[in-house]
Amino acid sequence: MTWQLAHSGPDQLTVRFIPWLTWSFAALVIYGIGTITLPAFTGTQSLTTGEVVTIALLIGMMLFTLVTGGQLGICRIDRRNGKITVTSYGLLGRARQERSLADVKGLEVRVLRRAQYRLLLALRSGERLPLAPFYLVSFNDRGIRRIAAALGVEPEMIQEQRSFR
Repeated sequence: MTWQLAHSGPDQLTVRFIPWLTWSFAALVIYGIGTITLPAFTGTQSLTTGEVVTIALLIGMMLFTLVTGGQLGICRIDRRNGKITVTSYGLLGRARQERSLADVKGLEVRVLRRAQYRLLLALRSGERLPLAPFYLVSFNDRGIRRIAAALGVEPEMIQEQRSFR
């Protein structure tokens, strides 16, 4: 699940895509690691080989999850300057892309399942610019409508084909 926090002003819309479920999983893993290692730190019990392997696997799963789906995404639509900026922050660093609003020809909503979708800007060059670095989960379309209204386009819904390869 992802929170989409939108803040709008007279000439600007900022949408933050926060993957709270991914971050909650990381917090749960940290709690689990703390529970496993607490007896070793208090001196009541030493760590066994199985516990060390478990800790290593939990850390690996947590890092994989945070790298693949834990990025904070920020989309800023600035009508005054005619720019759209898409930034993502994650464990691998920051990625930023800036485009002119005049280059935007549409907003594609690629629906994977009923409530899971991906937002892409369709640019005049034929390029697709993702607004968030991951698929979003939402049970309403208010965020999509706000972004489309700020861009001055009608969102195009595209049903993705799931493959089981």
